Order: sequence, then C-alpha cells, then structure tokens
Amino acid sequence: MLTNVLVVDDEEIICTLFAAMLGHYDRYHVVTTTDGRQVLDILRRESFDVMLLDMSMPAISGLEVLRQVTQAFEELPVIIVTGHGSIEIAVESMQAGAADFVTKPVPAAVLHLRIQKALEHARTRRLASTDGLTEVYNHRTFQERLAQEIARANRYSRPLSLLMIDVDHFKMYNDTYGHPQGNSVLQNLARLLREMSRTSDTVARYGGEEFAIILPETDSVGAQKIAQRLREQVEHHPFPGQEGMPGGTLTISIGVATYASAGSKDALLQAADMALYTAKREGRNRVCVAP
Repeated sequence: MLTNVLVVDDEEIICTLFAAMLGHYDRYHVVTTTDGRQVLDILRRESFDVMLLDMSMPAISGLEVLRQVTQAFEELPVIIVTGHGSIEIAVESMQAGAADFVTKPVPAAVLHLRIQKALEHARTRRLASTDGLTEVYNHRTFQERLAQEIARANRYSRPLSLLMIDVDHFKMYNDTYGHPQGNSVLQNLARLLREMSRTSDTVARYGGEEFAIILPETDSVGAQKIAQRLREQVEHHPFPGQEGMPGGTLTISIGVATYASAGSKDALLQAADMALYTAKREGRNRVCVAP
C-alpha cells in the first residue's frame, strides 16, 4: 500500500526534489503545493498519511498552516522541513503539534527514515484512541475532539454539527443471531460511516450500538442532508440476517444537533441525544433535528 505524502513548500524546485527523492522508494504517492492557503482544501479532498511542511512561505506562515492542520486533522503527522533551522523554531513547531523537525538539505535516506518514524508514532497514537472492535474513535477521544471542535467553532465563528446514531432493534438482532454476529454488524456499520464521512469528520463509537459523528464546517441543513444519506445507505446495505428484523431490513435512527456559539459541549450532546430519542419514539429509521 502506498503512503500518501503532501509536500508544502513555496519553491517548486523543492517540491519536485522531494517527490523525486521519495519516488526512489517506490512506496510513496506524493502531492505537492506551493501555496499554504490551499492546504486545508487539499486535505479535505484527499486523505494523506503524512505532510512535509516548510516554515518560510510568503502568503501564510508555515507555523500558521501547522496550527490549522493540527486543529482540523489532529491525527495527521506533520514533519517540518526548513532551511532556517534553529532551536527556537524547532521548539515552537513541536509545541504547535509537529511530529518532527528536520533542516535542509536533507538526504533521501534521512527523509524516508523520519517519515517512517512519524507514521509509526501515529499508528501507536491511533491504537490508543480507537475502539478495539470497530476501529473508529473511542468515547474518550470523541469527547476530546468535540471539545476541540467547539473551541475552534467559537474562535473562528464557524458552523459545527453533531450526529448521534443508534442501531434500531439491536437487542432483538443480538438475541436472534448472537453477539458475534451482532459485533459483525457494528464493524460493518462503522466501516460504512467511515466511508461516507469526510476526512475532516470524526466518527466514533459512543457506546454499545450507538455511534457519533462530529461534522466541522457544517450547518443544520448540511448535517441533515448527510444524516439522510447515511440512513439510506444503511437501510439498503445487505446485513446478514436482516430479513428477520422488523420490515426485513436493519436500520439506524439519527439525531442531529448544531452548535450554538453561546452553548456548551454538554448542551450540544444533550440536544443530539434528545433528537435521537425523538427519532426512536416516532418509529425509528428516521432523522430528527434538534430545534
């Protein structure tokens, strides 16, 4: 499997050089940009495993790009590669969330080694932050990410929404087919949620058969559309044994809530949870939006 690398440097020749250096290893797919202002849009369009970032750029500083990336894509390791290395810059970049710091010129072997070390460290962090069964984020990490996204929404006055998702009649399914097959349903559902979510979204197992998705940069209308697509995708997915469920299909109910700047994390969670309860009470296999 190829490792996707995003190279951000204001000099085209450096971008080309790094792409050529990594190309010798036949294991990297490299995308480059010379404009730091494009980084977030690129990361939202395509998934990357690691980013190489220059600190000195004209339109926006590398440090500001680093801060934006680590806030929006916390799991993405960023390696600072700069020709103006100093202890002060290294410390500042590491405090801002960089995974590593190297100075130019950097030999290909050293660059390869640093990338592999950053990837290994990222894998270790992921194991600690994910649910063992479904491999999406666990409850603790979800709470941390939600607090971070609320802080970002407040700081930049940006929209933020939350989906709470519950498998309908899951106890009946477990009682009928057993817990191992029930676990398989949760794994398949988690995979569907990941596949249909954007790279900037946070998919987590909230507990039991309940999942949550944090939707940055998403207002109530957008969140409702995403929720409806998820509900329809799950309804039409061929889960094993679904013919024994009410209506002959396995479905989900979804509660949608949008963050209000004067609110709190607990208020957002409660609003989404109440919307989910309403969806259950009104017949399941539906999306309800908090007022």
